[in-house]
Amino acid sequence: MRRFILDTNVVSEVWKPKPDENVLLWLGRHEYFIPSPVIAELQDGIDADTNLARKLRLNGLLDGMLAQNMVLSWDEETARIWGHLRNGSLVKSKAQPLWDSLLDAMAVRYNAVIVSRNASDFRHTTVFDPWTGLEHLHGKTSA
Repeated sequence: MRRFILDTNVVSEVWKPKPDENVLLWLGRHEYFIPSPVIAELQDGIDADTNLARKLRLNGLLDGMLAQNMVLSWDEETARIWGHLRNGSLVKSKAQPLWDSLLDAMAVRYNAVIVSRNASDFRHTTVFDPWTGLEHLHGKTSA
């Protein structure tokens, strides 16, 4: 059975007033984990919001999501993998944003597929795009 971890853009899609139907269908059919860096990125975005009502609503959504889903924690083995990957040729040839590099390391550590619409952000793992139904492995696309 494949292990899936969600990228921030998948979680935030669900929180939209009119989320993409393909994303909702995929989420309804699969088990997945919320990686701790995604929680940090979501909380950072929520706290940066200046609209108090929206901030309260989004914090409530985050609380509800965390109560219903398995959280995948960052640990020392993941930290070491991250350090190795950050100094590998795939990252040195094209810089990778911090949040994406953290998820990449977690996917390698847990042999997981990242669920995201931004396949090009990840260098070391398979990415599944629930918007299109396409799977990407190191820049290669398959249906």
